[in-house]
Formats: sequence, C-alpha cells, structure tokens
Amino acid sequence: MSLTERKIKYLEAGKSRQIVWDNGGFGVQIAPDGVKSFIFEYRFNEMTKLIVLGTYPAMDLETGRRQAVEAFKMIMKGADPEEKGLPAPQGGAVPANPEITKQTLGQFKEKASETLGQVKGKASETLDHIKSSETLGRFKGMASQKLEQIKQRVEKKVKQAQPKTPPVANNVIPLEKKIQPDVDKAVPSTPPPPPPLAPPKEPEVAVEEQKPASLKDKFGRVLNKGELKTLWSALGNSDMPPANQLAVKLLIITAQRTEEVIQARWSDVDLVSKWWTIPGEFTLNGKKHKVPLTNLALDLLRKIKEQSGMAGVLFPSPGRVTPIEVKSLEEDLRRAQVRFGLKPFTCGDLQNSAVGQMLDNDIPESTLYKLLNQDMPAELEKDAVKVTDSDLRKALEKLERQLPKAY
Repeated sequence: MSLTERKIKYLEAGKSRQIVWDNGGFGVQIAPDGVKSFIFEYRFNEMTKLIVLGTYPAMDLETGRRQAVEAFKMIMKGADPEEKGLPAPQGGAVPANPEITKQTLGQFKEKASETLGQVKGKASETLDHIKSSETLGRFKGMASQKLEQIKQRVEKKVKQAQPKTPPVANNVIPLEKKIQPDVDKAVPSTPPPPPPLAPPKEPEVAVEEQKPASLKDKFGRVLNKGELKTLWSALGNSDMPPANQLAVKLLIITAQRTEEVIQARWSDVDLVSKWWTIPGEFTLNGKKHKVPLTNLALDLLRKIKEQSGMAGVLFPSPGRVTPIEVKSLEEDLRRAQVRFGLKPFTCGDLQNSAVGQMLDNDIPESTLYKLLNQDMPAELEKDAVKVTDSDLRKALEKLERQLPKAY
C-alpha cells in the first residue's frame, strides 16, 4: 500500500509488532505500546537487515522517505547504513512544494504515455511483419531446408551402421587339396589317445545385491543446476504475471508440492519465527507439516504480500479471493520453456529438481524425506538418525546458495 500522513495517523497498535510497507523496503512499524517508527529493510552481504529511520510524528513521511533514499545510496556505494550510520535529515519536516510535485507527476505521466504508444506501435508492426505471407514463406523454406539436412544425416548414419560383407579371399584353397596328407611330414603309426573329458561345470548364477529404495527412484524430469539458474534469472523477462513468477520461485526454494504452495494462506505463514505450517487438509498424506523459511524465502514472501494485497491467500486469482489454478500456472510455465529454449518439464518437476540439488550437496535422504513430508522406506529408517528442525533449515539454505542472488 502507498503510505500517506492520514493513513499513518490512524494506524492502530496490536498485540504484537506490526509493519505496513510502502515501497522499496520502506515502511512504518507500529509497536504494541503504540509508538510508530519509520523503518528501512535491505540486504547487505547476503543478510537481510532492518534499521529505524526515526519516530512519528517527530519525523514526517517525506523526511522518512528521504532518509530511506540516503540509506539506499550508501548501500549502492558499498557502505552498510547500520554500521556507518545515516546523516542527519536535512530540511526537517518542511513539506514538499505541491505545485512542483504536480508538474513533475504530469511530466512523468506524459512521458510514460508517449513511451507506451511507441512500444505498442513497434509491437503491432512486428506482429504484422511476422503474419505477412513473405515472412511465413521464408520460415517455411528454412524449415524445409533444415528437415532435408536432418534427413540426409539420418540416412548417412543408417548406412554407416549397416554391417559390411567381408571381401572374398583370392587365394582360396580347393577342398581336395585341404584333405590330402602332407607326404613330406612323418605320420605317426598310432594316434595318441584323446585326453579325458572334464566334468561340465555348472553355470554360476549372479546374485544381484538388493539396494534400498532411493528418492531418485521417484524422480521424473530433473533440471540441472544450469537450467535452474537460467529459469530463475529469465522469469522476469517472461510474459508470466508477476504473482505466477513468484509462485514458481517459491516452489523451487521450499521444495514443496505445487498444490501446497498455490493454496498457501497468510494465516499459516509466520515471518517472525520463519516457519510455514501446512495444514493436513492441503498435504498429500493428510499430516500437518512445517517448512522452514530461509532469508530468500522471506524476501519472496514480502514481494508476494505486495501482489496479494488484502487477500487471505498468497496467490489469489485476478479479481477473486480464491487461489490460482494449477492448470493456468502450468500453461504459463510451458510458454516460458519454449521462449527460453528449455527442455519440457512440469511444475512437479521443480520439486524433483530442488531435491536433486540438495542430494548433490550431500544432504542425507532421511532429512529430505522429512522435508517432503513423506514416509521413509523401512530399509533407510533402520540406519537413519533423528532429523531436527536445524537440519531442515540447513538443507534449504544450501539449496538457496545454488540460485542467483538477484531475484
């Protein structure tokens, strides 16, 4: 929500600390005793930090925003505002000139409208060019030429794979010469007795060693580390709605089922204790399940909150309060795969891929079975050690380090 002086004035305190966000990590914090403070949240050296800019009404909204901008400038220069400290606010609580603000806003609107018209014109021109018969004919010719090249390569490989007939030797010895004895060599009067026959050996039967069932036996399509990074970085350039982009990222970073993620409710997410509790009605086995939230997951959830607004679910359908459908998310993801040249995969394969990355980072299968809320096979359960909440959190933190820092 966009903060105003009027909104801040009528914010009421609750039983616990509350935060109302504005934009870019700037917001207002309301303590249980009613004290209101301007805060700024940011990431520095891969850590999420929060600093207090000043208290309200001693510091007004405009001054708070200017202090947030100063903090951001320090971060861009490589300085930590928490350690270095912010300079004293300049100008105090002098309100901005409303005439200048209106004039600047009008210029921004006019420029944005002009840019939008140019983009629409270029997009329409490109679409008409693609639809033209000349362009389609060129595409057909290229496709036909490519198909002919593939056909020639296949025929060449088939010819190479065919067995060659051995050449006939020129010096073939006639049969009558093969059976004639050699008169020059001495022939023994009596042939030596044949050696005794050894008893036949019974064939040895190879005994296959039974291996315990593994998580990998359940995998379908698994994206490797490079494919995951490509997908993660390219989502922002896809035509997927921002909420669906965040849903795909949350699927990867939590390694949970698609149905559980898109049906998640804000009442089940605790950003303070960093845990997400999935009720039994949403899980596959009907058991209540807890998932730790890493720093990256918390950052994603704050962005998701800006998209969902006052809805009770994380990913509401446009214009509704019910969650989005898996089918629509699958269709958006399929279009993104084609656009970025990735081999086909489903939303469910994202969970397989996340688990595969954790296995490659030496996370024990016993930890992953608990993280996925699945029953462990009896063969593994005999030697498995007790899995703690700390083990689950470390597993997801290792997964987080495999993904790009920018999100």
